[in-house]
Amino acid sequence: MAAVNAGVNRLIISNPHKAANECKKIVALPIKLKDREVLQFSFYTADKVFHYNLLEDEIEGKLREIEGLGYKQWEIDCGEGSFKLLVGKKGNFKRINIKNPPNFVADLAHNKVKNHILKEGEPLDILINLGLMNKEGTVYKDKQKKFRQINKFLEIVDTVEAYVDDEAHILDFGCGKSYLTFVIYHYFNFILGKNVKITGVDLKEDVVAHCNELAIKCGYENLSFHYGDVSKFEWIKDCNMMVTLHACDTATDFALNYALQNGVKVILSAPCCQHELFGQIKSEVFAPMLKHGILKERFSALLTDAVRGQLLEAMGYRVGIMEFIDMEHTAKNIMIRAVKISDRVDDEKLEAALMLCREFSVEPMLGKLLK
Repeated sequence: MAAVNAGVNRLIISNPHKAANECKKIVALPIKLKDREVLQFSFYTADKVFHYNLLEDEIEGKLREIEGLGYKQWEIDCGEGSFKLLVGKKGNFKRINIKNPPNFVADLAHNKVKNHILKEGEPLDILINLGLMNKEGTVYKDKQKKFRQINKFLEIVDTVEAYVDDEAHILDFGCGKSYLTFVIYHYFNFILGKNVKITGVDLKEDVVAHCNELAIKCGYENLSFHYGDVSKFEWIKDCNMMVTLHACDTATDFALNYALQNGVKVILSAPCCQHELFGQIKSEVFAPMLKHGILKERFSALLTDAVRGQLLEAMGYRVGIMEFIDMEHTAKNIMIRAVKISDRVDDEKLEAALMLCREFSVEPMLGKLLK
């Protein structure tokens, strides 16, 4: 409570003790509405955000209410400095001062400029080494789209970070040149202070070697890259979050199956080149559409991801399918975001997935793997 009165710039409350707590993260920021300053509380669930604007005399009551909900971690940036409070189940707490806090200053202007997680003008070694910005933090003109895509991805990661444990292990299948793998590492370790370990896996040995050199150069001790085939990969069993971006065709299915078999808590998957169902799909009702190759190709891709999403729901995940990259940049712009909320198989949702497959006479790879 004293921290709020000391001029709070940002308050992040996360990691509830009870898994059933639907709200996984709460963020409080000071904003200015018309002629008055308020503290805006944002309550994050898996797919929604609820906002409450509180005046000074209302804040303490709301904090007492949140305290009773039982969250493990309170991260505070205020006039006293930056620190974390780690709270035990019995209410005991440990204070940890943050030696090198992120350079965060509250912007009281409301809904004027989008507050990107990575900001132009703030030099970041990894983006400099990857050739996106210069040493002054200016993003190169031809890299502006890539910079916006990185921020868009981090905004999606931000909606699920409360489900990722401190010192968790994140697995990135098909990491490629690893722009996003590096920024995920920076986000969790240097912005959130969660001290996560990340393993990138790819089939290009020269890319793996280059990325390992770059991780060492940037001092990213818990980031490593390995050569491996997603369809045969099995040597990491403690994965808390899995990322797979543009893994081609059924490689996405093998990655999703890996996550399901190992009880991975968070899945972020951007499928690519969904060719598998194109040669299988049949339907008398939809024949007028399927006779056109381009329509058949697009519908097959949509059907593939619809079945994937439904199967994930059947296996106990809360699923959202959203736009990942603006359509003007690429048509391959769908992101599947899944958070594990149950260990129980939902037979009704499973049957709905099977009905969809029967309707179009298809048998997707993920369904085969789950058998």
